[in-house]
Amino acid sequence: MAAAGEFALKRNALRISLIAITSVFVFEFVAGVITNSLALLTDSTHALLDSVVTGILIIAVRLASKPRDIEHTYGHGKIEAIGSFIGGTALFVVAVLFIFEGFERIAFGGPAALVIPGTIGFAAAIYTLAVDVFRITVLGRATRKSGAATLRADLYHAVADFGSTSVALFGLWLVTTGVYAGDAAAAIVLGAFLAYLSSRFAYQNAVELTDSIPPRLVATVKQAAVETEGVFGCSDIKMRRVGMEIFVDTTISLMADMSFEKAHETSAQVERNIAKALGIGDVQNITVHFEPVFSPDLPLESIIERAAARVRGVKGVHNIIASRVGGTGRLEVSLHIQVNRSATLSEAHAISSAVEDSIKGQLKDSDVTVHLEPLMPGLAGVQPLADAEMQDSITQIVLASPEIRKVGRIATFRTDDDVLKIDVNCIFSPEGPATIEQVHERVTDIEKQIRKRYPGSIVTIHAEPG
Repeated sequence: MAAAGEFALKRNALRISLIAITSVFVFEFVAGVITNSLALLTDSTHALLDSVVTGILIIAVRLASKPRDIEHTYGHGKIEAIGSFIGGTALFVVAVLFIFEGFERIAFGGPAALVIPGTIGFAAAIYTLAVDVFRITVLGRATRKSGAATLRADLYHAVADFGSTSVALFGLWLVTTGVYAGDAAAAIVLGAFLAYLSSRFAYQNAVELTDSIPPRLVATVKQAAVETEGVFGCSDIKMRRVGMEIFVDTTISLMADMSFEKAHETSAQVERNIAKALGIGDVQNITVHFEPVFSPDLPLESIIERAAARVRGVKGVHNIIASRVGGTGRLEVSLHIQVNRSATLSEAHAISSAVEDSIKGQLKDSDVTVHLEPLMPGLAGVQPLADAEMQDSITQIVLASPEIRKVGRIATFRTDDDVLKIDVNCIFSPEGPATIEQVHERVTDIEKQIRKRYPGSIVTIHAEPG
């Protein structure tokens, strides 16, 4: 139901109820004074209280219909519960007062206890019963359509009115049969009945104001989440009810090797499943967070890479080596991480320590060694640097190594942060290094020579066989 339509439904139902119950108060109060009937006076005062409460509820509905704002991010639905709590509490107090008055009349009697029902007394009671039935019908239909707490509150009052008026009518009839204490007794029964209904209603709204949620609803949310494909657990469930809206915030556990896109799809499906389980029309009030879990079946390298990559400041992870130490069973882990080139040694060390802690949190009994490297700048949008003198200089440095047979393409670039990047293709002679390890050593030495000539440069040499 649209918000505007729901507001109009609640407002109109409460206005009709207010007009009807106000007419009851006037008729019953006059009849009670004329007949000296405590039961009628009790019922009329109850009607007056209902008029006040209904007025409060109308105000509450108007305030609760306001949209969410910066100060009320959950909306204004709690105002309905406040209005309902006030009404229930006030009704309970008045009920207790009439119980006391009823016992006093029975105990002491006297002229104050003399009741003269007359036609007006019975007419007032019958009129009130008819109005109560009308209110129950109107409010019942509106409550079934919207389920609003304010309408439910007024419906409870209408039911209580019908019961209390029935008791008042019975008390008047007892007086006509000679049981003169019947009116006071009816007032006591009426007061007890009202006290029970009002205390129960006030308690229900007080519970709602404390954000208490039935455990079965929490269990429903958890079951809907864990039964979703790909979800390994559900924790930290937070729920609150604001008017007729239910808000849910929870965290689900997903496999660490799941892609971010798949994780997002799974969390969205969890939101839909929770909404369906709770009978909510949409998922706008449901928030699902997801966190990774590491399965023992995952390769150690994958667990290490993901644990390191989660640390703030880590720009890349590579060269991961993990092995068990014979005899001790401890896991030795070494890896290279890249951090911003501008990071200080202290900042880089803090990142390294955080990586070690992250890995140890996933792999118990492990020793971790982290090798720090500056992040290689990207070349997106960077123009090649045409410098023939620089290329000749680089060629001479490369050819100075006797293992190099020929120098191929030399590409030089200047990055956005003014870093020189040099890429070199070279061909080793057949008589050169026999293994890739030996080739790597020669290439590393050549890169050092080039960096010595061009400090701060990033040099990459691609070696090919002769």
